[in-house]
Amino acid sequence: MRSRTGRCRTCCRCWTGLRSSSAQELAGKYPAILTDEVVGVQASELYRDAQAMLQTIIAEKWLTARAVYGIWPANSRGDDVVLRHAGGETTLHFLRQQVDKPVERPDFSLADFIAPHDSGVQDWIGAFAVTAGIGIEPHVARFEAAHDDYNAILLKALADRLTEALAERLHQRVRHNSGATTRPRRWTTRR
Repeated sequence: MRSRTGRCRTCCRCWTGLRSSSAQELAGKYPAILTDEVVGVQASELYRDAQAMLQTIIAEKWLTARAVYGIWPANSRGDDVVLRHAGGETTLHFLRQQVDKPVERPDFSLADFIAPHDSGVQDWIGAFAVTAGIGIEPHVARFEAAHDDYNAILLKALADRLTEALAERLHQRVRHNSGATTRPRRWTTRR
């Protein structure tokens, strides 16, 4: 892919804000990368392009964000979590961490952070789903029809970052509104 200036944009690692999207290959952290001797010019160009597209996304309402969450009473049973709801109970099965670690470091499961059924403590579990990509398809299709892979990828990367930001904000609000502002307690050190 070539930019408007003709320079290749696929061989540079993106700054921290877009790195997870694999939109670019620019090595460095924002904002220092913008003045980096090796990739500063490319990083600054990408940053300007992303800011301009973000303003267009907002002004022309290209994307719609949606989020939903729920919080249910729950307790753990081994590596599972049983949540209770109006229709009865649902069991969520969780794996333990699969990373090789020293014996003294436990392999956690999400169930370790929910009070065990036999503890007598009523605990809770929450879940959410988020998107900021509603409405993205016609814009990506337009870019792709014009063989503008750069802007198609940039739009997808920005939608991804907006989704992650929405998830962070929702998580923050749910924790604040539910009173769960402290770090979760680990109930067990099972391996």
